[in-house]
Amino acid sequence: MANFIRRKLTMNLKKHIAISENKLLSFIYHKSWSALLLAGIVFLAIATLYSCNTTQEKGGDIKQKPEAIKVIAFGGTVTDGTFAKLDINHDCFVWGTTEVNMVRKTQTWWAISERILRDWADGGVEVINTGKKGGTVADGLARIDNDVLSHSPDYVLVMFGLDDALTGVTTENFREDLEKIVNRLTEVNTKAILLTPPPVSERMAVNCTMVELRERQAHLSGLVQTIRDLAKEKSLPLIDFYQYFLGNRLAYDHLFEGWLPDAVAQSAMAPFVAGELLSLMGVNNYPMPILNDYRKAYSDNKNHEGRHNGFTDLTYFQGEFYLAFRTGTYHGSGASGEGGGKTIVLRSADGITWVEDGVFQVKGFIDTRDPKFLQIEDRLILYVISWPVVSQQNRTSVVYGFERLGKGHWSEPSMCASYIFWRPGKWQDKYVVAGYEWKIDEQQKWNFRAVLHQSSNGFDWEKISTIIDYGKGANETDLFVENDKLITYSRTEEDGNNEMLVSTYIPDENSWETVSSGRIIHAPCVFQAKNRTFIIGRYCSQSDERFRELLGDWKKFTRYVQKPDEEGYQTVAEATGVDPARIEEYHHGLRTGVFMMDGTRPRLVLELLSAGDSSYSGVVEYGDEYVISDYSMHEYYPVIRKSRDWETPSDIYMSRVTFGE
Repeated sequence: MANFIRRKLTMNLKKHIAISENKLLSFIYHKSWSALLLAGIVFLAIATLYSCNTTQEKGGDIKQKPEAIKVIAFGGTVTDGTFAKLDINHDCFVWGTTEVNMVRKTQTWWAISERILRDWADGGVEVINTGKKGGTVADGLARIDNDVLSHSPDYVLVMFGLDDALTGVTTENFREDLEKIVNRLTEVNTKAILLTPPPVSERMAVNCTMVELRERQAHLSGLVQTIRDLAKEKSLPLIDFYQYFLGNRLAYDHLFEGWLPDAVAQSAMAPFVAGELLSLMGVNNYPMPILNDYRKAYSDNKNHEGRHNGFTDLTYFQGEFYLAFRTGTYHGSGASGEGGGKTIVLRSADGITWVEDGVFQVKGFIDTRDPKFLQIEDRLILYVISWPVVSQQNRTSVVYGFERLGKGHWSEPSMCASYIFWRPGKWQDKYVVAGYEWKIDEQQKWNFRAVLHQSSNGFDWEKISTIIDYGKGANETDLFVENDKLITYSRTEEDGNNEMLVSTYIPDENSWETVSSGRIIHAPCVFQAKNRTFIIGRYCSQSDERFRELLGDWKKFTRYVQKPDEEGYQTVAEATGVDPARIEEYHHGLRTGVFMMDGTRPRLVLELLSAGDSSYSGVVEYGDEYVISDYSMHEYYPVIRKSRDWETPSDIYMSRVTFGE
């Protein structure tokens, strides 16, 4: 890929320099000596331009600086991606209304693909979408100069066919115009990549007869074969979405009105097209994840006291799945106990149909949350964090453990620690957990540190060492054992530049080597698949830089001040005029991402459908699949106008993913 960039830049520069040299020689030959000074200046400027686009490295080698690869997504309605309902299996009403949430641009296949590509390609990738509702191949030919070539792209993803099939474009006309598009791109040395569109499913029969449906399917099949034939004849890359949908039942079952991929389908499309593109760019270690299933496991959105469900964990114990999560009114707990919650554990033989196995609360505490499982041989322990009413200053958060005694039967709570547990695990002959502690300084600022503890029985825990001391804001910390080496992954706050820190334990010194991952990831959940390390966590789809830029506005928007001249309260944002659209950009941009660790650098491989208050995952290896739990409020996402507008229901979801070699 880097060689591709260098070749392209060098060719363009040499072309311009060759033209300029010829013009300059002609100029010198015909003009007087009085003009030679000007000619020299022009030539010097050209040489300077060339040198500025190169870097001198040790050893004298000259190399081009990497620049962002530009990709155009060019096509019709499916290419655009925003005309489908968010999830066809649910109402998806904007909270408090009957308006349906549709797929947003940031949730489209091409936008997610861009986020994956820019994590893997040196210099980054920019994807520009020029899809058009109802756009046929003839329409595309008419607008190729303005909508495509004006951007000087490196690659063009050409996807027409569905709008053509539904409007009766003949195969002959389709072939003729598509070939003209390909030839036009070839003329300007732009790489054309042909994409087949998704198929038409039986869901379209709600708007047509079965006879009409079969005719449309047959016509589309003919156009798809035309695309394949042209790609073969012209030796062009082909990304076959049509075949992908026929082979992936999840994607096929998520075609809105029988032809438009909803956000579930588009979250499956994104890693597929990204993987194909990365292969063309010379990147060969992308793990090619396939999203096989995505479904809701739990919702209680009609119950005010149980509408917010989140903070999940998942385990597989004695032949059954166990799913734990916290249910309450809001994300947090109020000072008077408003919005407190309890923990629910569900049990399932197949990970699809669930039954309740236990409900957990601790007397004297308003909230039990952030559940985590630990298996100790044939025992299963559930840990919950119990929060007191804030006004009770003499009490702090406490971790309690419950041991499973049988189906639907659990022990009474046992106090385990007076700090916050994250996910325990086994290392060598002991059980370990990374907890985090905090203190409040004189400026009322919260300071965190991550600490390692060990236990032999799962209930009595003792401190081993400090992983990351105060000063970095380290809190949610997951453990991972690789070749007997203990590694932790820690979320940080602003003191740590919000970046996830990776720490490796040095037992002989009882110390840790810590480096930054360079990436903002909340609530890390680490697992291994096919000898590679992956992390699931909440990340910022806008980019980390944009996240930090918007974070200040978010803090203003959520901080209340009393108005001395009037009754009631108002947010700092309302008082200072912060644009709510920036708040919505920040909040809606939080998503559940799956990353592969490349050394200490996380690279995005998959984004699960999610938005806003989301993530906090668990994962279980099940055959060749990885079953993932998370939570999200995307179905109900509101328009943000004032603080707390985002306090909508959130539900629990289960996904199944496989990875390539």
